[in-house]
Amino acid sequence: QSRRKFIFNLGIIGTLIIAVLAFIRSFILYIFPRDSKKTFHKYLVSKEGEIPLGEAKEITLGKTPVFVVHLDEGYRVFSGICTHLGCIVQWKQEKNHFYCPCHKGYFDNNGQVIGGPPPRPLDEYRVEVENSLVYMYVQDKKKGPWA
Repeated sequence: QSRRKFIFNLGIIGTLIIAVLAFIRSFILYIFPRDSKKTFHKYLVSKEGEIPLGEAKEITLGKTPVFVVHLDEGYRVFSGICTHLGCIVQWKQEKNHFYCPCHKGYFDNNGQVIGGPPPRPLDEYRVEVENSLVYMYVQDKKKGPWA
């Protein structure tokens, strides 16, 4: 019976050591995260000239709505998610601004808050025009230390 108890205790001690080492590894990775370079996906969102000056086009990436706006200084792409509580915003062409119907939030055509409760401007994506095509860049999601 003492051999059986020894093996049982060895199993418990081994399990505890593995758990402590896993915790220490996770703690170290949390305190000192790996510096990984940001990577982006490139998406075609429009052709140059497809959107008239001063207008916006709504597209959907996955389940997320985004708006491509053609301004004097070029094209800009904004998230269609309100920064207040995550409602979907609408483009109001006649007033040249974004409107969030949930709590009456207003954003100008540059995504800046002009009224209502939103705490910050709409999220904006990087845009490039190449060969008369308008592309937006979306940052890839980072994987955790166990992935």
